[in-house]
Amino acid sequence: MEKIREVTEVRLAVLESFPPKLQITATGNVSTGGWSSPQLRPVANIQAPPDGIYDFDFLADPPQGPATQVISPIHAVYVWDSFPAEVKGVRVNAAQSSITAWLDDQRDRQPNRYTFSDCEGIKRVIFFPRTLGPLGISEPSSDAQLEYNGLEGQFVFRGNDISQEQTILGWLISVTLQPNADAGGLDFALVLPPVQLGGHARQEFETVGVKIHSRGRVIRPAGAELTYEVMKLNGLAEDIPIL
Repeated sequence: MEKIREVTEVRLAVLESFPPKLQITATGNVSTGGWSSPQLRPVANIQAPPDGIYDFDFLADPPQGPATQVISPIHAVYVWDSFPAEVKGVRVNAAQSSITAWLDDQRDRQPNRYTFSDCEGIKRVIFFPRTLGPLGISEPSSDAQLEYNGLEGQFVFRGNDISQEQTILGWLISVTLQPNADAGGLDFALVLPPVQLGGHARQEFETVGVKIHSRGRVIRPAGAELTYEVMKLNGLAEDIPIL
């Protein structure tokens, strides 16, 4: 195998796993057609690099016979299992160039999946958020999805069936499990606090969910028309890569 001519792009992604895995995707150019079996090969280190930058060589098999003399793109992917905690970046080396990608560039990632569970009334809730807007804005979202699995059954809500409102508690996410018919209705709401991943693929947290029971419209005796059932939820925020 030989180093390719040049590397043009390097991207890093922390994959969903425990412990996390680091996916390195590199793109480059070769001087002719016919190159095959591209790969990223880690450079052996006797000790950890003091700057936290780990080197990889971008290699491929050159053509064995005549080949078209045209610069051609080439791609390689390497998944680094249990990568060291001291990794700050990756440098991919080709014959004529190298590119360094920094892991710190991942630290501004936001969760795109939240999973909630408790020990009793809610088995599992999965929420895929939209891009959240400024404080005080309350509006239905066209691309959010909430999957609810509890004692009442299994439900999937999308778009306008999900209400999202920013409050001093965090985002209040609510859906209607049973319409407010004559016998009374049931809504479900959960409080979604801001969660920072800090460069990791996932982050655990705690919050609360509320089941809101209404009495219905046939009989309206004196007293509160709504009752609240509050439960503690274990949450898991994740940035799931779209591969």
